[in-house]
Amino acid sequence: MDLHTVARGSGLLGGLCWVVRLVLDLAGSGTGGAADGLYWVGLVLLAVGLAGMGAGLVSTSATWLQAIVAVAFPLLVWSVLEVLHPAGNPRVIDGVLGLVVAGAAVQRLLRDRRRREARRRAGAHAR
Repeated sequence: MDLHTVARGSGLLGGLCWVVRLVLDLAGSGTGGAADGLYWVGLVLLAVGLAGMGAGLVSTSATWLQAIVAVAFPLLVWSVLEVLHPAGNPRVIDGVLGLVVAGAAVQRLLRDRRRREARRRAGAHAR
């Protein structure tokens, strides 16, 4: 398993944590330790996932630039969230972000899977 798959998997799980937290909040049981735990676990997983997505935005030949963008992209998303939080319900905004990141992670995981399957079919003796 490569680092891109780990980052996308953590983005998926982190996004799902925040979506579950939103569902618990809408159901009326979103207060307490479970919701707080989902928030913090989801935050860490989303940070790793967004760092991987940010690093994927840059060419692999510029490793130093990948490292800078991997740090800057989660910070950019966090700053946008902080601007949006006063305008509405923070849990709904977090849940929507979780859904968007989880969807993007699933899309990237499926695309990578199709690429790996295409490489397997085109072996050394394939024509």
